[in-house]
Amino acid sequence: MRLWAIFLFLLLRAAAARNPPPRPLNVIIISFDALRADRLGALGQKRPLTPNLDRLAGRSYLFSNAVTQAPWTLPSMASFFTSTYPRQHQLTNKFSVFTEDRRELATLPRRMETMAEAFRDNGYRTAAFTGGGGLEGSFGFSRGFDIYFDSDTFDGFRLTFPLSLDWIRRPDKRPFFLFAHGYDVHGQYIETDKIKSRFADPHYHGPFTGSLKEFLALRMKTIKGEPIRITQADASFWRALYDEKVLRADEKFGKFLNALQRIPGLLDRTVIVVIADHGDQYYEHGGFDHGMTLYEELVHVPLIIHVPGLPGRMIKSQVRLVDVMPTLLDLCRLRITPRLKAQIKGQDLVPLMKGQASTREAVSETDFLLQSFKRSLRTAEGLKLIYDLENLRGELYDLKSDPGERHDLRKEKPGLARELTRRLFKSLGMKSPV
Repeated sequence: MRLWAIFLFLLLRAAAARNPPPRPLNVIIISFDALRADRLGALGQKRPLTPNLDRLAGRSYLFSNAVTQAPWTLPSMASFFTSTYPRQHQLTNKFSVFTEDRRELATLPRRMETMAEAFRDNGYRTAAFTGGGGLEGSFGFSRGFDIYFDSDTFDGFRLTFPLSLDWIRRPDKRPFFLFAHGYDVHGQYIETDKIKSRFADPHYHGPFTGSLKEFLALRMKTIKGEPIRITQADASFWRALYDEKVLRADEKFGKFLNALQRIPGLLDRTVIVVIADHGDQYYEHGGFDHGMTLYEELVHVPLIIHVPGLPGRMIKSQVRLVDVMPTLLDLCRLRITPRLKAQIKGQDLVPLMKGQASTREAVSETDFLLQSFKRSLRTAEGLKLIYDLENLRGELYDLKSDPGERHDLRKEKPGLARELTRRLFKSLGMKSPV
């Protein structure tokens, strides 16, 4: 019997040598802060703003109906890294206590596990290079990362991409999990106060110049609810500046992607995810910046997942940013704790990538600066309800016929508005007002 056991052992070892287990996949997540979905050429944009993102999207899974769970960085990224909603992680504003005598920064509850912690606990080396601001590590985002860099200002890919490449090239054979983030298209990121857009009307001569001071003044009026009286030419000028930022960010991304391709064998074993935490508004609904509303320019975001060896395709089923975490855990075959399994509120996207359909609904939330208290429900069929918790008033839109959310159907279809209000409040775990 002992000779047979030795023979079997040698046979199994020889088979294992011929068929070694697959190497673990690396993960690179790239976050374009404040990038709207409608700026991607792959999603219909006519201006040539994102050739490099489009190139990646053409060989990846491109989710054309991805929705963020919050319209600004702090709660959105907390939802992304924990696969929970703002009402669950409670990281909805920068301060948990804000009085004349006392201010305490908010932070992720200790009971919650993060995506980075899951990868680190499975033997991955982990790093994040961010532009700071709403992604400061002190909010709890640094948990699970071996290295967490957050800039002192709203900084961009000019800083975080080189740092990311230096870290990737370190001599370490372990698989890695990397998060790279930049504020390049954000309103408060301006490389120079005299930025010129290749898309601006050459005959526009003011009154705006595109300075940070001007943008912050428009942002503050939006937060205060004060009317902004500008012309369509002014609005077009600001949108052209935004588009210039998108193009410049895409150019940096293209150089980063090319650098990754020059590292032998890297992309053959690396999942690349591109997201935006939210979009931005430029007077589409009378305001500027983000956080205060839940219109499409803020909650409809890009989502690209590149899986090595798979051709990818466009997926039109509605998905949410909270779905990314369980998807990556599945793709990388990670072991997770029972507590994390119970925590995750997103749904794995791998079945959709294999061709299955989905009818999931998308909920977004904002309590921005304790000035705006809104919730929205976006159905799989393209209906959308936005509800103001302070004024107890809803808005109803059909995104298929009215993608710009111009025609409120609430009075025309009161029964549908009531039904969606009930569904929204049920998903929130709250008593419906109707």
